[in-house]
Amino acid sequence: MSVDYKAVIEALKSRLGPQAVSDDPVRRFAWSTDASYFRIVPEVVVHADSLDEVQQTLAIAREHGAPVTFRAAGTSLSGQAIGPGILLMLGHDGFRQLKVSSDGTKVSLGAAVIGADANAALKALDKKIGPDPATLASAMIGGIVNNNASGMCCGTAQNSYQTIDSLRMVLADGTVLDTGSEASRQAFEQSHGALLNDLSNLAAMVKANHGLAARIRKKYAIKNTTGYSLNALVDFSCPFDIINHLMVGSEGTLGFVEQVTYHTVDEARFKASAMAVFFSMEEAASAIPFLIGKSVAAAELLDWASIRAVTGKKGMPDWLSSLPEGAAILLIESRAADADTLQAYTEEVIGKIAHIPTERPIVFSTDPAVYSKYWAMRSGLFPIIGGERPKGSSVIIEDVAFEVQHLAAAAKDLTALFHEHGYPEGVIYGHALAGNFHFIITPTFASQGDIDRFHGFMQAVAEMVINKYDGSMKAEHGTGRAVAPFVEMEWGSEAYTLMKSIKSLFDPSGLLNPGVILNDDATVHVKNIKPCPVVDDLVDKCIECGFCEKTCPTSALNLTPRQRIATLREISRLEASGDEEAASRMRDAAKYDVVDTCAACQLCTIACPVDNSMGQLVRKLRTPYISTTEQKVLDFQAKHFGAVNQVISTGFDTLGVIHKLTGDTVTSALMKVGRMVSKEVPYWDPSFPKGGALPKLPPHKVGQETLVYFPACGGRTFGPTPLDKDKRPLPEVVVQVLERAGYNVVIPEHTRSLCCGQMWESKGDFKNADGKRRELIEALKAKSENGKLKVVVDALSCTKRTLGGDPDVEILDLVEFLHDDVLSRLSIRQKPLVTLHLGCSARHLKVEAKMQAIADTCAKEVHKPAGIECCGYAGEKGLYKPEINASALRNIKKLLPAAATEGYYANRMCEVGLSKHSGISYRHLVYLLEECSRG
Repeated sequence: MSVDYKAVIEALKSRLGPQAVSDDPVRRFAWSTDASYFRIVPEVVVHADSLDEVQQTLAIAREHGAPVTFRAAGTSLSGQAIGPGILLMLGHDGFRQLKVSSDGTKVSLGAAVIGADANAALKALDKKIGPDPATLASAMIGGIVNNNASGMCCGTAQNSYQTIDSLRMVLADGTVLDTGSEASRQAFEQSHGALLNDLSNLAAMVKANHGLAARIRKKYAIKNTTGYSLNALVDFSCPFDIINHLMVGSEGTLGFVEQVTYHTVDEARFKASAMAVFFSMEEAASAIPFLIGKSVAAAELLDWASIRAVTGKKGMPDWLSSLPEGAAILLIESRAADADTLQAYTEEVIGKIAHIPTERPIVFSTDPAVYSKYWAMRSGLFPIIGGERPKGSSVIIEDVAFEVQHLAAAAKDLTALFHEHGYPEGVIYGHALAGNFHFIITPTFASQGDIDRFHGFMQAVAEMVINKYDGSMKAEHGTGRAVAPFVEMEWGSEAYTLMKSIKSLFDPSGLLNPGVILNDDATVHVKNIKPCPVVDDLVDKCIECGFCEKTCPTSALNLTPRQRIATLREISRLEASGDEEAASRMRDAAKYDVVDTCAACQLCTIACPVDNSMGQLVRKLRTPYISTTEQKVLDFQAKHFGAVNQVISTGFDTLGVIHKLTGDTVTSALMKVGRMVSKEVPYWDPSFPKGGALPKLPPHKVGQETLVYFPACGGRTFGPTPLDKDKRPLPEVVVQVLERAGYNVVIPEHTRSLCCGQMWESKGDFKNADGKRRELIEALKAKSENGKLKVVVDALSCTKRTLGGDPDVEILDLVEFLHDDVLSRLSIRQKPLVTLHLGCSARHLKVEAKMQAIADTCAKEVHKPAGIECCGYAGEKGLYKPEINASALRNIKKLLPAAATEGYYANRMCEVGLSKHSGISYRHLVYLLEECSRG
C-alpha cells in the first residue's frame, strides 16, 4: 500500500507544530545518514521532546501505514538509525532525565542522556553504567540499549542486557509501559494480557526445546548482537523481565525506549596497563584463555597490520618501529579498589602468561602519562586509518566474535580474505577477552564492480565466521542492515522463525524500523550505499561518525558538522555526475543551513577523531559570496579600521541614547532601515552594550616589570550591557589589576586600528584577515622591543588567531597570565557563588583548567551550566544572525542556580550573548579578580 506522505506531513505539523517537523529536502537529506555506510532519505523528520510527541507520531504512522525509524545520536555503525518514511529523532531538550538512587546502586536515564554524562554523575560514588562502547562520549542511552552496545571492559557480563533493571517504553500501538512501576504493570496486564501470555508461552516452548535452548546459551557465551536477544526466553520466566531484555538489542524494531534504569557497576580507582608484545598473532591469541578472570579488566589484541598503521604516528611509542614483522600486541589492563590488590593482580597476570615468549618484558605501569599512550594506540586505530584512506573511499568497521580458542585461526583466515578480495589495507583488532574482533577496510563504491566485490567479501566473511567457527557476525555493533541478510544463516531457521514471532507480537503491522534485524532481501547490505565524493581537504577525511554533533551550537537550530558535510558531499556528487542544475539548486537551498549559520567555532575539530575542520571550510565557502561592493566595504574597514572601530563604539553609545529617548519601536525601525542599506547593520536588541573605550595608563613606577597590553576589538568596542553593574570598560579593569599586581602597562600605538583579523576571516575575506594579523604582530613586536617585553591579549579568540601562524613574539592570553603570574601577587577575598563559561576559544587554547582555578580562588562555589559548549555568538555574527546565539543558549536560564547573579568568561562578544540569554551579567574573569582583590 502506498503512503500519502503529504497527508502524513500535514497531520504531523498540525498535531506537533511545524517547529518539530521538517520535510525540507536539504534537511531530510542531511539526516539520511548515520555512522554506517548506508544512506536512506526519509520523507519527513520529527524531533520529539516528549512522550506525547512520540505517541502522536506513532498514531499518525498507524493511521497512514507509514514506517517509523527511531534515532538517538546516530553513532550506529550498521545502518539501524536511518530509514524510509518517518525518521523520529530524539529532540534537543527532552528525554534527558538523570536520577541516581540514594545508595548509588541504580541510575535512571532518559533515552537522550549521553553515556559519558551518566558516568560523570556516578563518578563521585565510584560507580558507572556497565556498557562502555568506544562512542560513550557521544552515544545516547536509547541507542546504547537498543544496540546492546558494549566495549573494551564490559564484555558479556556488564552490558545492557546484564545490567538493566527496568525500562519505560512506548509500544507500536501507542501504549506506555513502565516495567519498574507496579501500577503500570497491572494496567498492562489488563490491556495486553494476550501479549504477556504469548511471551510466556514462547519462553516455555524454548525452554522445552532443549536443542534450541542449548543453541541460544552457546551463542550468548560470546559477544552476540545478531538478531533479537533470544536469551531473554531462556534466562527469564516473568514476561516483564522478558520484555526488558528483548528490548535490549532490538534496534527500535519493537518499540520506543523512553527511559532505562540500570544497576550500576563499580568503577575501580586504581588502574595499571601493560603492553605485551608477542612474536606472532597465534602466540598472542594463545595467551587469552589464561587471562580470563578477575585480575584482567581488558585485553585488546592488535594484529601486525594494526601495528604498522599506527607506527610513527603522533603520540605512539617510538619502539613500535623496531618490532619484528608479524608481531602482535595484547594491551592488558588491571583494575582494583586499592593499590595492594592492583599489584597482586598485575603480578598474577605476568605469572599466568610467563610461559609464552614475548618480544620484550611485560611491565605494568600505574602512571597515566605512560599507559595513556598505550590506549591512545588502541583508540587511535580507527581515526588513523579513516583519516589516511584514499580520497573518495569509505571506511567500514565491522565486528565479529569467536570462541577464544579460535581467535588466532580466525584472524589468519580473515587476513587471507582481505587479500583475496582486494582489501590489503584491512586491519584486525579487538576485545580479545570476549573473543571479539573488529576489522576495518576502506572500500571505494564508485562502480557496481566495487559493490559486487564488497558483496563477495561479506559473503566470504559470513561463510568463515558462521560455517567454520560458529561465531557471531555482529558482536556489539547491532545487526542493522549490514548483517540482516545473515541472521537466519547464523541462527538457523528455527530460531529465525522465533524472531519473526517476536517481531509480530510487538509490531504486527511491521511499521517500526522495517528491514532492520529481519530482512528477506539477501542483498540489502549492499543497497543504499552512500558515496563519499571529494569536497575539500578540510573535511574529506570525515567518517560521518557524529562525534561532533553534541558540541555544535547549531544542532538545535538546523544542522551539525556531520550533516553539513553530508550535504556538501551530495552537491559534489551531483556536480561530478554532470547534473549542475540539481547541484546548483541544492547549493542555493542549503546556503542558510550550511554556510550562513555555521558558527565556525571549530569545536567539531576538537571532537573529531580525524581532525576535520568544518568551521574553516565554511569560511572558505563564504568567500565566493562576497560581492564586489561588499569587498570594497571590507577593504575600507581594513584600511581605516581605527576610524571604523571608533565609529562603531560611538554608534552603540548613540543607539543607547536613541533607545532611551524613543523606545524599542523607533530604534528597531531605524535599524531595519539600516539593514536595507547593509547587512552589516545589526538587528536592534535592548540588551546591546554601550560603546567601549581604551584605557588611561597610569604613570610608570620605577623598578616594576613592564607589559605590553593589547585591548582586543571586543572589549574596546563594546562596553557594559544594561545588566552590568560595573560600568567600567574592560581595558580599564585590566590595567587596574595589572597595576595592582605590580606591573607597568603600555599599549601599542594606534591600538584602535589594530585587529587580529578574525572579523574578516569569519566572512571569508582571508586577504584582509591575514593582512590585519601581520600588522598587529608587527605592532606588538615593535612595542615589546622585539619580544623583550611580555605581550598580553584580553580576548581568547583574538589570542587564538594571533597565535595561529606562530608569531615570532611571545603572546599570552590574559587568562593564562592572570593565572600564572598575577594571582599569586594578589590577596583574595572569596565570593559565595559565580557562574563560569568555558567556551570554544578556551577549549582551543586549553586554558579551561586555568580559568577554573581563577574562579575557584575567587569563589566558594563555581557553577558551570551543563551542556553549554559554545555560546553561538560567533564574533559579531550574533549581531546579524541572533538565532544562532538564541538556539545555543536556549536552556541556559534553567541551568543556572537561583542564587546566580554574575557570570564570567574571557571574550566580550560571547559575554554579550551570554548576558542576554542568561539574564545575568557576564564579564571577563578579570572583573572577578579585580573585585576580589580590592584592598
